[in-house]
Amino acid sequence: MTGARDSRSRARLAIFVAVALLAGAHVAWQGWLVAASPYPAVYDYDEGVYSETARAAAAGAGLYSEIFLSQPPLLIGALSRAFIMFGPTLATARGVIVAFSVIWLVSLGAVATTGGCRRAAIWAIAAALSAPAFAAASHTVQMEAPAEALAALAVALSLTAARRTGTTGAADALWAAAGAAAGLAIMTKITAFTCLVPLVAAGGGRRPRTLAVLASGIAAAAAAAAVWTGAAPGGMWRDAAAFHIAVARAMPFDPGRAAQLLRAFAAENWLLATLGLGGLAAVLRRPGVVPGRVAAAWLLADLATVLAAHPLWPHHLVILISPLALLSAAGVETLAARGRLPSAALVVLWAAAVAAGCVALRPAVSTALADAAADVRAAIPPGDELVADDPMVAFLGGRPVPPALCDTSEARAESGWLTESMLRAALGDRRVRGVVLWRGTFRRLFPAVAGEAAKDFPRRWTTRGGGVILSR
Repeated sequence: MTGARDSRSRARLAIFVAVALLAGAHVAWQGWLVAASPYPAVYDYDEGVYSETARAAAAGAGLYSEIFLSQPPLLIGALSRAFIMFGPTLATARGVIVAFSVIWLVSLGAVATTGGCRRAAIWAIAAALSAPAFAAASHTVQMEAPAEALAALAVALSLTAARRTGTTGAADALWAAAGAAAGLAIMTKITAFTCLVPLVAAGGGRRPRTLAVLASGIAAAAAAAAVWTGAAPGGMWRDAAAFHIAVARAMPFDPGRAAQLLRAFAAENWLLATLGLGGLAAVLRRPGVVPGRVAAAWLLADLATVLAAHPLWPHHLVILISPLALLSAAGVETLAARGRLPSAALVVLWAAAVAAGCVALRPAVSTALADAAADVRAAIPPGDELVADDPMVAFLGGRPVPPALCDTSEARAESGWLTESMLRAALGDRRVRGVVLWRGTFRRLFPAVAGEAAKDFPRRWTTRGGGVILSR
């Protein structure tokens, strides 16, 4: 008996060490990616929006009152406090995302182990790490990765609670914690509401008492997040909900584009997609395996949400990673139990996928972006504001934009939430000393305003990438 117990202890220690090594390697690689690209050659437009929004919040501007924000407020609150502590830099913003990605990985491992096989944690984490989409999301300043991290934590807590059948008090506390994590996830990205499906599938829908505890946890966490970030509920509904309804009307659903993006996601993340779909087939044949059943429900909810979202952007598909990684672990364990998949073969496949992802995501610096940021610093005195069609240029240049214009995206313009009158009012403000014409959005959608800006801001810098910096 003692020998068996020692053997189990050694196995648990080995799993723990393996998970720690994988997480540590992930952090080291992500840290290198962040540090090596202070002026990234490839970045998401929203990175500039959210970074500039967080800087405005750190300076005291109010979310949804002075600042337009098209998303729930939790990540912006975290970024603004990180900026106060470590400075408003892209490395700080991306570092916050990396920290959330570690929670994401560990939570996926915790979910995978609730089926009784601790080794499944390694397969779930390895499947996620094999996906270039996961590697990119783990440092990109977007809402998806932090929201998925909290959603995965909620699912892990719910599955742990479901196993506490004989201890009502402990189970209720875990269900409340699961609800709180889900509430925080939803306050990070609205699409994270899909984690409620696996919570119910884990057993949260069996008893009215459990549902009440879950709901109370969600409500309490959402209220706490709103208070912590200073978000006004009415303004949050207007910016985060009504705005997306307007965008959906202005930019209707395109089934061909949705199919194309899903195919591209599957091709880029081929190992995750292959193992995940194989695991889904195995789970459908053995529906009694709890983590697999939960992951299958989660995947279907995420797919339905992705297909219902429009316009659909590639970063939205990040929400598919969590259930696919869990289904991958379930599929691998099913094949391993039948002796059909040698572990060595899977390790080789995983290593090949990770190596390919490392090559694809190697850091590169944009000299054009660095020059534009330098021109902004030269043209605009510190503390003065500028109006930018790409907030990343303003952010890297260290100059603020008007809080209401942190987001000058094409979607905001197409939906009518960014107008010529708003831009003219900002350009007439004496605190605004410059204009950035970088992406071409203003010149394409508001040509009259761009022409007026060239007259009112006569000093002109033409950057290496073809962008223009104007100042008074």
